[in-house]
Amino acid sequence: MTASTLQFHDRIRMLSEAITKDAFTDWYRERQIRQNLRDGQPWRHAPDTLRDPERHSPHQLLQCQRKTYYKAKNTPVEDEPPAGIFWAGSRIEEDLIMPFLEDVALDTAADAYVQNSMWVEYEMATDQGALHIKGSTDPVICTEAGDPLLPTEIKTKRSLTQFDQADPTPDRRHKAQLHAYLHGLDQTVSHSLDMGLVIYVDRTQHDLLPVCVEFDSEFWTDTVIDWAADQTTYRLSDELPPADPEQQWECEYCSYRQRCGRDDDPFADTPAAGFLPLTSYPRHAVVEALEAEGGADALTPTLAYQHPDLAAEAETDVYPWTCVLCGEEYAWDWDELEWDGNPANPPMCPACTSGHWFTELAEGTPLWEDGLHE
Repeated sequence: MTASTLQFHDRIRMLSEAITKDAFTDWYRERQIRQNLRDGQPWRHAPDTLRDPERHSPHQLLQCQRKTYYKAKNTPVEDEPPAGIFWAGSRIEEDLIMPFLEDVALDTAADAYVQNSMWVEYEMATDQGALHIKGSTDPVICTEAGDPLLPTEIKTKRSLTQFDQADPTPDRRHKAQLHAYLHGLDQTVSHSLDMGLVIYVDRTQHDLLPVCVEFDSEFWTDTVIDWAADQTTYRLSDELPPADPEQQWECEYCSYRQRCGRDDDPFADTPAAGFLPLTSYPRHAVVEALEAEGGADALTPTLAYQHPDLAAEAETDVYPWTCVLCGEEYAWDWDELEWDGNPANPPMCPACTSGHWFTELAEGTPLWEDGLHE
């Protein structure tokens, strides 16, 4: 084999080795940061802070109380974000629905146009105190003067077959979200704004199903605002809410299902902060939790083993291994601990093993110390 042939082989090998999952994750994260800077939204990639318990985003209304609580507390997520679904949703909204609505507005009312988003921010008085509703809408058809006429909420779905095509009913959460926008926008105009559209789009076929939603004061007050007031109470008191998804299948796709107790792992009703012991997390979730306010103070030995570069950073702490029998503690990277990194088979305690007591080590995290281990 000639020298030039070897050079080509080396280049091919280097290229193939450079194309990895972690490399793509890092590239995608950097790409999002650059996009946020171009859009004038640097806060989107800043470390998460704890929101005021009284603040609520329209898109989170009527979700599972426990899921919303975990998210508000910056609890580490256990799965990869559905970036493909988000990307497809953005493309469908910007490349299909926006141009369609613009043509409809032009054909129907000469002085109407479409804003891609409008900001709402207002307070609601409740028995628990004032609640703050803040968020940005999906496209809104407006008058020439910029007054909203018809707010929309665009939702993409894998299929639209679950809807009654003759008399479709929107998802309660989507209805609540649109109500939050209607209530806020209504306060900015002289005319009555009491109707909007939830527009469902099939991600595969691009079929469209618009569902008209009229503002329902009883639903808004007795269902949506009561839900938000309860969520505020849970967050103010640091009380873990019940798990109450609208549909049971939601648990299967929840980012906190292990912590909540909806998986095969030996956890249930777990507090919000920190990583679960002997549990793997996606790299992006580990990084974000370490940076977020209230997320996680340190790595578990499992995560330090899986992400040694993060453990090597000066500002990163790592919890020790702890023996439940003799009480000995060991640094996660102690050379004499024989372990292949499999969380299902933690290392044995060297001290106990020398005395013929074969005891698995536990990860000495606050969650383990609180008795959440078996």
